[in-house]
Amino acid sequence: MKMWRYEVTDQIEVSAPVEEVYAIATDPQIVPSYAPEIARIELLQRLDERRAVVRSYLRVCKLTFTYLYRYHYLQPTHYSGVQERGSLLRGYFTFTFQAKDDRTVISHAEGILSPVPCLARLVGFVYFRVLTHQGLRVELGNLKNLVERRVA
Repeated sequence: MKMWRYEVTDQIEVSAPVEEVYAIATDPQIVPSYAPEIARIELLQRLDERRAVVRSYLRVCKLTFTYLYRYHYLQPTHYSGVQERGSLLRGYFTFTFQAKDDRTVISHAEGILSPVPCLARLVGFVYFRVLTHQGLRVELGNLKNLVERRVA
């Protein structure tokens, strides 16, 4: 089945080693402090060292919605998740971490998948450009500040 996608991407460089950045960015207790749309993350089941099932509490405007996600970890270079059980729409995110001397380049993407033509594009545009118009730049900036304060 063909899946249609709407995706936003950004990247930032952080003055910290990749292992430190990865540890902070992937900690479910810390994620809400740098990602404004995340109210909290609940670890439901650790499937193995590379996979987990979590419940994410996402803030949209003044409402909070819960979604099951399957997370994937490849320490210290990759962290991603995809929403479970979405027949019309499924959210996803991915982080990649690349060591660059004593710094780390973080690339981040978030998006929406749908088997219905144009639905991912419509919902993605509304969500990422209208409702959460600050975009990934704010999230990455928050993560950068958090990591650099902790490492300093």
